[in-house]
Order: sequence, then C-alpha cells, then structure tokens
Amino acid sequence: MTEEYSSGSKRMVRLTAALGSAAAPFMVASIIVASPEIGREFSADVVLLGWVTAAFFLTAASFLIPFGRIADIRGAKKVFTTGLAMYVVSAVISAAAPDIYVLIAGRALTGIGAAMIFGTSIALLSLVFPPHERGKAIGINVTAMFVGFVSGLLLGGLLTTYVGWRSIFLVVAVIAVADLALILTRVRGECEIARINDYDPLGMVLCTGGILLSVYGLSGVGNTPGRLALVAGLLVLGAFFIRERHTPHPLVHRGFGTVTFAASAVTNIIFNGGSFAVSFLLSLYFQYVDAIDPALTGVLLIVPQVFTVLIGPFSGALSDRISPRLVAAAGALVNGLGVLLLVSLGAGTPLVLVILSLALNGVGIALFMPSVITWAMAVIPGEYTGVASGITETSRLAGITVSNAVVIIVFGVFMGGAQVTLAEIPAFLASTRACFLVYLGLSVAAAIVAVLVYRREHRHVSTKEEIPG
Repeated sequence: MTEEYSSGSKRMVRLTAALGSAAAPFMVASIIVASPEIGREFSADVVLLGWVTAAFFLTAASFLIPFGRIADIRGAKKVFTTGLAMYVVSAVISAAAPDIYVLIAGRALTGIGAAMIFGTSIALLSLVFPPHERGKAIGINVTAMFVGFVSGLLLGGLLTTYVGWRSIFLVVAVIAVADLALILTRVRGECEIARINDYDPLGMVLCTGGILLSVYGLSGVGNTPGRLALVAGLLVLGAFFIRERHTPHPLVHRGFGTVTFAASAVTNIIFNGGSFAVSFLLSLYFQYVDAIDPALTGVLLIVPQVFTVLIGPFSGALSDRISPRLVAAAGALVNGLGVLLLVSLGAGTPLVLVILSLALNGVGIALFMPSVITWAMAVIPGEYTGVASGITETSRLAGITVSNAVVIIVFGVFMGGAQVTLAEIPAFLASTRACFLVYLGLSVAAAIVAVLVYRREHRHVSTKEEIPG
C-alpha cells in the first residue's frame, strides 16, 4: 500500500497527523500552567486539579484499542476526523465550565476524542511510510506532539495571564477546525486495511470497561473505592483475554502477546509513570513557592520540550539503525538522572539546578518515545496497525495516569484536601519530594526492563547463528 503514495501525499498525511497529535498536548501543557489559576477560581485543591488532567488520560486510555480496531476496519481517516470533531465539542464545554466538575467532564470528553486521534495517527503513518522511513516519520510526529506541548506552555501561560484560562480551549477549537478542513480536502482514501471486517462488540466492551476501571482504580488506589475499581477492572480484563482466545475475530492479534511487544507496553507504562508529572509538580512549585507568574512559568517549563523537539527526529532515525531497546533504556536513565536532582527540592533550591533537571527530563523523553513506538510497531502484522498503535498509546496514557495517580495519592496522604497556602508550603514540598522519589524508582525500572529485553533477544539471535545449517 505504501507504493501508492507520492512524496507530496506522504507530507500531507504527516502534516495532518502532526496537527491532530499536537492539539491534545497543547491542552495538557496549557492546563498544567493554568492549574493554580483554575484552583483559585474554583477553590479546588491539588487533588481536584490533578483530576482535570487525569480525567483526560483516563478516557483516552480506555477507548484507544477499540477505536484502533474500528479504524483498521472502517478507515483511519473517518475515526481521525470524528476525533477532531470531538475536540471542538469538548473544547466549547470546557471553556464554558461553571465549576471544576464540569471542567473535569469536558476533559473526559476530550480524552475520547484523543483516543480516536492517538489510535489512528501512528497507524496512518505506519500505513503510508515503508519500514525504512517509518522511524523517522514517527519521530517527527512525536516531535509535533512536543511542539504542541511547548506551544501550550508558552501560549497557555500568556493566555492565562492576559486573557484567562478559558481562552485556551478556544484556541484548541480553532486548531481542530483547521485540521478538519485539511484532512477532508487534502487527504485521500480511508486506509481500511483489515482483511476481516467483523467486529467483536463484546470484546470491545470488556476491553474498554476493564481499562477504564483499572486506570481509575490506579488513580484512586489509596482509598477503598479505588482499590475495588482496580480489582473489578483486572477481573474484567481477565474475562476479555479469555474471550480473545476463543473468538474467531479477536480484537487483539496473537502477536501482541509476544514478549517483545508486551515488554514494550510495560516499559512504556513504567517510563511515563516516572516522567510525565514532573512538569506539573514544577509548575505548582514555581507558582506556589517561588511566586512566579503563569507566563514566566510557561517559559521555564519549555526547557524540556526544547530538547525533546531538537532531539526527537534524530532519536527516531537512531532507532532505525540500532536496537530501539537500547535507545529507550538510555532515555529512561537520563530522565532518572533529572529526577534525582529534584529529590531534595526545597524553597532555596537554585533555579539553575531545576532547569538542568528539566533539560534532562526532555532529553530522556526525546530518546525514549520514538524508540519505544518503533520497538512496538515492528512486530505486528500490517492489518492490525491501528490496534498496535492503540495499545502503544494506551500504554503511554496508562503510564501518565500512574504518574498523576502518584500525585493524587501522595498529596492526599500528606495534605488531605488542603489548598496550597503559605502555611502549607512545607507539606507541599514534602509531598513533591516524595513524588520525585517514586519517579526515580520508575525510571530505573524502565531502563532495566528495556535492557533485559535487549539481552534476551541478543542471546536468541546469537544462539540461532551458532546452530549449523
């Protein structure tokens, strides 16, 4: 199928996928910067502010795999376009939110739209670009995500300071409408590639419900409802996997059960669990402890994204040349080094040290993200590209949810439901340091898993070469 696309068509698909992939990170980054202002307007504590972000990742992770399979059967373009339309609707709801709970609901709807886009953008690129070009294309798309994140930090801070945080969502609506016009007029075809056109509705329900309950349970594992949800989610996922073994048209191809693919998903979860919320915590630190305004906070938080944007395309190309497992491990270790610099964070910590930690965070992410995607997509049949993309993104979003869950649990233990005031700064700093300790452990664990998989595969190849004939 890749031979049917000219270089111009490839560029257009890459641009469309990049714009769609950049919109959600723009919102996430903008909300990170705007969180203290949102908290002040709605009198919300850190736990509730955490749910503004967590709700998005909760629904996005839950719907990615079913939408990926629907895209394989009915066309990636249709699903991608519907996701953009969902962005517009949810942005309007979020901009008009009268309280924190409506805002959280709006962010949950955005997550459903993001599942449609995240579940198809990498699939579109994998279908259009041949294997020897795919790593670079994926690297550029990942870079676009971080360009969106950078723009959100900078523009989100400026909008929050001079216009108000609600204007952030209006900008997203404009981006989504522009991308809708582009994909409807300039991208041809639908890219439906599955040879079997039968759905497994029950499998989709079990998959979505199991992930939704499990991820929600992870976010609230510190309390009884959360633990019950986690247990229920794991049971539902167990029923899903049992059904997959016996249905003639499984939602998930058997290749997803290989050690190589499963390890990529596990590593993705662990790494993002130890990296994502670093910027969120430092946004709160800059504004609550150092009294820096949102606009300057956004500028400071751009540091890791600059390194990600600069290194991302080269990281993707590098994973085409050497084992992506080794590149991923290097990224996890670099991120861990950055987190290590923050485990003693206090009111007197030099700003240059915090900026250095942010730079290392960006380099680590730039090395890790394109390589883990290349690692995962290389072992799955073409007709399951959408599902592979969905599982990879689900892993990433599940990891991000874990990262947010650490914040919610730790701050719930250390601060209860207290808002951050001058009197609560010591408890806030203690909570932040505890989170960074957890993130350090997760970063090291991600590197270990990636290296173990590399060594296992290297031994397997060496053994094959030593067998005569």
